[in-house]
Amino acid sequence: MKKFVCLIAVFLLCSHLSAREYHVSVKGKDTNVGSLSAPLRTIQAAADKAMPGDVITVHEGIYRERVVPPRGGESDEKRIIYQAAPGERVVISGSERVKGWEKVQDNAWKLTLPDSFFGESNPFDEQIYGSWYRGKGRPNHTGMVLLEGKRIRETFSLEDVLQPLDGKQPHWYAEADGNGGPVLMNFEWVEPVGGKRQTSMHASVKGGDAAICIAIVNRWPFGYLKDGSEMYFDQVDFGTGSDTLIFQAATLGKGGTVEMRLDTPDGELLGTSQVTNTGDWEKFEEFCLPMKRVLEGKHNLCLVVRAPELPEKGKTSIWAQFPDSVNPNKAGVEITVRPQVFYPEKTGIDYITVRGFILENAATNWAPPSAEQPGLIGPRWAKGWVIEANTIRNSRCAGISLGRPTFGHSHHYRFMPPRVYPEADGGQTEQQLLDYFAHASWNKEDAGFHVIRNNHIYDCGQAGIVGCSGAAFSVIEGNEIHDICLDETFEGDEMAGIKLHFAVDAIIRDNHIYNTIRGLWLDWGSQGMQVTGNLFHDNNVQEDIFIEVCHGPILLANNILLSGYSLNLSQGIAGVHNLVTGKVFAGLDRCAGGRYSFFYEPHGTVSVGNVRNMGGDLQWVNNHFAQKASLGNWDECLLPIRYKGNLFTAGAHPDKREKDFVEASGFDSAIRLEQRADGWYLKMNVPQEGITNPKSRLVTTETLDKAIIPQQAFVNPDDSPIAIDKDYLGNKRNAVHPYPGPIEVEKSGAQEWKVWPK
Repeated sequence: MKKFVCLIAVFLLCSHLSAREYHVSVKGKDTNVGSLSAPLRTIQAAADKAMPGDVITVHEGIYRERVVPPRGGESDEKRIIYQAAPGERVVISGSERVKGWEKVQDNAWKLTLPDSFFGESNPFDEQIYGSWYRGKGRPNHTGMVLLEGKRIRETFSLEDVLQPLDGKQPHWYAEADGNGGPVLMNFEWVEPVGGKRQTSMHASVKGGDAAICIAIVNRWPFGYLKDGSEMYFDQVDFGTGSDTLIFQAATLGKGGTVEMRLDTPDGELLGTSQVTNTGDWEKFEEFCLPMKRVLEGKHNLCLVVRAPELPEKGKTSIWAQFPDSVNPNKAGVEITVRPQVFYPEKTGIDYITVRGFILENAATNWAPPSAEQPGLIGPRWAKGWVIEANTIRNSRCAGISLGRPTFGHSHHYRFMPPRVYPEADGGQTEQQLLDYFAHASWNKEDAGFHVIRNNHIYDCGQAGIVGCSGAAFSVIEGNEIHDICLDETFEGDEMAGIKLHFAVDAIIRDNHIYNTIRGLWLDWGSQGMQVTGNLFHDNNVQEDIFIEVCHGPILLANNILLSGYSLNLSQGIAGVHNLVTGKVFAGLDRCAGGRYSFFYEPHGTVSVGNVRNMGGDLQWVNNHFAQKASLGNWDECLLPIRYKGNLFTAGAHPDKREKDFVEASGFDSAIRLEQRADGWYLKMNVPQEGITNPKSRLVTTETLDKAIIPQQAFVNPDDSPIAIDKDYLGNKRNAVHPYPGPIEVEKSGAQEWKVWPK
């Protein structure tokens, strides 16, 4: 027995000793061992060496590289940690300093680079592209030009750049010898002359998606078509005979060639046709494909997409405007050259911590819920990541991505294609894709369970944090997110400070979200979520919080919502102890004729129903509504709405059906937010009616009704009951008659509280 105990002790000691700390320094060498005295030069070199349990400590400096972790940890206790050395400023950048600018005229300078400078992907050639993205005919690129860390905006005419600045915002313009990026075209239907049309809705694609979203209902063309993509149209009817095939396609790039073959990619070549720029990814035109021989009757076609040949020594030219006093060869001018900063190449890289860095300047592409969602940093479909205490800035699209690695969500709008082909690097089997396409179900243990905390995220073109399914069971807390998707030259439907789909049991708490196109957007299947103790303001393009086609239960509690449009809600939501000063709306879903969406088993990822979004099933309890936040702006809600203990001030009024409320609409609560050197302060006049409110009661799982559609209670992710017994600041609430709103108040009159940082 003693020998056995000793062996265990030796094994544990060896396991502990095997954990290593690798050091990285700008003064190191990748041939070093990685010790403090002999550090490595690149973070990637350390990543290649690190094993579960190891720590990578990076010392002060700028590291211009993309970190691609080849492996992750084994558990929460045995993870791989990437950390900035305490007290040291460590930057991981997706950009490079560039010189060689030549002055053209006025404020315009020109830089010409060989395409080889950019490596595998040229962001000044690659266009932003994806489902739910609308470029409005503009070839928005993933690249950015930065002056002293500040982004210069893209324009689409050389003439614009050649104009003198005269105090206006500077711009840049680029021309490249590439094809506009790897995506070549979208493709919708085929029709033999004299035969019958067959659409992509009844066909299959390999190396692309069978459901690219365009701004027209019930049209789902093939998208993400690259060099070698294969489209299968079965039993195409050529009638009594045809020697010409007509098809419809769209591209904003340089297009490509479509080969028409019988049956397979190696089948008889019947003809080719060139697709050229149609003016937008959603602007479809007809193209003619002459055939080498006549076909009659029905045949299986395989259409193969081929990219145009690129010049052997292609070049990219960038024109940019700089202020009069700036020489870009001497100033801090950088261009983005890498699509991500910290991002795996494969799925399943679990249990990684990234802590204390400045992560910046990534040429990210669009992050839709229907395909791979790239971000400046992200786990790419893994579990157990901790991303904490970082500054994340200047991502062309998304800052942090917690999303899927391959196609998916668009298929929830349409029926299944005849065949499904997994992407080679998509991390999903055919059966997993079928489960997700048909039922929005996935394996709970594959992804999620992340912690995203105490990061400063700003200057991202699409979203601060984005994720479809991969944010489930995650905690997003203590982050400051601002300046997201402002003054962009494109539109889309996936843009917000935080945008999540299917975020089952996720918790979003204690964040500060402001100056964004939309604060928080929860979409499709966000069940069991809690949104608590967050500060929203100046999200004045759209809403502070938008919850779309979800059945609940979703808890909104102790939030401060101060934008002009505070809430736009679906159903199954309990709003408890919030301060709301902007407009409030809820109603029947009318998009695409009224959508059905999924709900899940409790705390799970297997869907158990797909139900129409009828609107209603809202519970408003102990909130403070003021200014524009009157209730009753409901659009034909078919499910009941309940109210209890709400306070109304400064012109806000209750729903005419509401009975148990505190009326102080004529009282000027003078709610305002003030920024000072040490943070943000909420100032308010407190009415006596709120202090003596006899209608409020402590809110718990027992006092809230179950969400009607899933018939599930408002509980914590571990299934324990909730109790809103603490306020926004963490103070205990009055257990008998808690004060309405996010902050427990004991006396009337002028009050102020520091609300950020907490």
